[in-house]
Amino acid sequence: MLYKKYTFGDTDVYYTAGGEFGAGLMLFPAGTRVADADALAPDSMVQVSLRGSHNLADYTQGVTMRNASSVLLEIVSQKSDEDGVVTRLSDGEGNEYVHTLAYDARTGVFSVQTEYCNRSGKTQVLESLQSFSVGGIFNPQREKLGTEGLRLTRMVSAWSRECRLKTETFSALGLDMSWGRYGVKCERFGEVGSMPDRGYFPFAAIAGGGVTWAAMLEAPYSWQIEIYKERETCSLSGGLADREFGHWHKEVPPGGGFKTKRAFLRVRSGENIEDVCNDFVHFQNARLLVPASEEDMPVLFNEYCTTWGTPSEENIRAILASLRGLPVGIFVIDAGWYLPENCGWCNAIGDWNESKKLFPGGIERVTSAIREAGMLPGVWFEFENVGRDSKKFYDEDSLLLRGGVPLTSKNRRFLDLRKPQVQAYLKEKMLDFLAEKGFSYIKIDYNDTFGMGGDGAESLGESGRQITELSLDYLDRLREAVPGIVIENCSSGGSRIEPCRMQKVAMCSFSDAHECREIPLVAANVSRVVPARQNQVWATVRREDTVDRIVWSLTAAMFGRICLSGDVHLIDGAQKAKIREGIDFYNAVKDIVRSGDIAECFTDIEYYRDPKGCQIYQKVSADGSRLLVLAHFFERPFVRLDCSVRGYKLAAAYTTLGYEVKNGVLSFRPEGEYRAGAFLFEREES
Repeated sequence: MLYKKYTFGDTDVYYTAGGEFGAGLMLFPAGTRVADADALAPDSMVQVSLRGSHNLADYTQGVTMRNASSVLLEIVSQKSDEDGVVTRLSDGEGNEYVHTLAYDARTGVFSVQTEYCNRSGKTQVLESLQSFSVGGIFNPQREKLGTEGLRLTRMVSAWSRECRLKTETFSALGLDMSWGRYGVKCERFGEVGSMPDRGYFPFAAIAGGGVTWAAMLEAPYSWQIEIYKERETCSLSGGLADREFGHWHKEVPPGGGFKTKRAFLRVRSGENIEDVCNDFVHFQNARLLVPASEEDMPVLFNEYCTTWGTPSEENIRAILASLRGLPVGIFVIDAGWYLPENCGWCNAIGDWNESKKLFPGGIERVTSAIREAGMLPGVWFEFENVGRDSKKFYDEDSLLLRGGVPLTSKNRRFLDLRKPQVQAYLKEKMLDFLAEKGFSYIKIDYNDTFGMGGDGAESLGESGRQITELSLDYLDRLREAVPGIVIENCSSGGSRIEPCRMQKVAMCSFSDAHECREIPLVAANVSRVVPARQNQVWATVRREDTVDRIVWSLTAAMFGRICLSGDVHLIDGAQKAKIREGIDFYNAVKDIVRSGDIAECFTDIEYYRDPKGCQIYQKVSADGSRLLVLAHFFERPFVRLDCSVRGYKLAAAYTTLGYEVKNGVLSFRPEGEYRAGAFLFEREES
């Protein structure tokens, strides 16, 4: 039955009590007709499985751990104000829960978190505790109660293919209702391991009937999202991967507890995924705490695609000379600065001794040169892993073990960050090094995952969770060691760009797409979930690049933060001038890049490796007065050759495309191999 209804902004929030599966939570656009809360039958807002509980629905073993008997909870108390609702629940046997729903009025986004408190007098074992669960989801435009017509949108992620939208109907997923309530349907997906944006990004949206329900998770380690259907309506839940999916369980002693990471929810009228993504990105952007040096979003130069792992004092000085006249604010020394004498750089991570061959005068002489050139000096680390060619690879007392032996993934092993000797080692080799050598920027890479986890805890999954929490702690330790340090989150590109880690860093590497043609496609996808001020996109220039190709690369990087690389020391004056022109244009539209809304992200391209078609991306400023259009044309055929800019007039363009603005339409005439452009429009006076 209905327990309480609240309205926050454009969202109605319903709490139910006394249901078959416990106390429930439902969210709908304000004013949605919900005639009978009992008919919608939401299941428990707290999805928990304590060891010894049993499933409440048939045929769920191995399919889902939702709706175990642990969820049969009563609401003990509830407090609300304009900022949200705090609900306390209990099973009457000392297992108590605090469910917090916090509301952000500026974006309409809710944060949800669940905390377990063990007052039972004995040790309890959590085998699942989800961050959120929302029930009673149905298609409000159908006469008959059901989910017919609903669609699930996810973001498929892989190396150099991050965050691509994938939409499927409930029917295609087998989430139709059976003739009877037997045979629960559950679409459970997520990631197991320490690279959480590999497979899927932690996001899901259910749309249909003029409504979109969307969720995004803080998910630094193994996570899961489930769409659960056992009756005419369905539920959406997610959080830390459970025992079945993520090999996780945790012992909680009497008086102890466990709090989940946060989930973020947005429910709104309409079925446009861009709208809920805009809300999530604005919410994430407001949470960021970045150094003062980042407020102007300076352009970066990273020498990786210039030296390919062999940075040296000699070549860095040459690069610095070539960058004169370009407004670049950060210079990053990437992998290879620690090159040993007896092997290559790639698998030598872990010992972290600066190369005397590459830096005979000490690397601090190079950081001084970078500062003298007006840039912040940065350096690359992969501090959580060790490579096969390092001495640390064979230091078993420092390594993460599984089954008593070092956990090895091809050429990498993993430091056990829980061990005091490892923490002392990293203080010397990374924290002290950064401070002593004068670095103000660190690029933290992470190029493999330890998967299920290892020894040293009550479960493999709990071991992995503990180590990941310490990995996050090092972001705070870095700020203590080097006040004002700029931190970049990289993991084979974008494999760790989930919201929890992203809140603690200034930037991320959007992808390992260094100079391929699909860069603008991937950059546009990542822009849906990462604030643009954090979304660092490669713009690699080559000696043989035409001005068309330079415009292509710079325009692609305007989806976020421009990161230059490549043959800047070998290009001619015309090429350099085109780069400068692109940076000047970018600096003029930074406010739109940083704070604007995605108005459209159109592409008809199916196969990224051999793209045929086009991408047209529009972003409008926060006050609606300015419009940025980023267009990339690949191989023919082109489905679209124009976009509406009605109500705006052209103010500036950075392009080699043929184009025309007439009657509120921007039309393109793409000719040549690389066809791209960036266009700034300003609102016409009425």
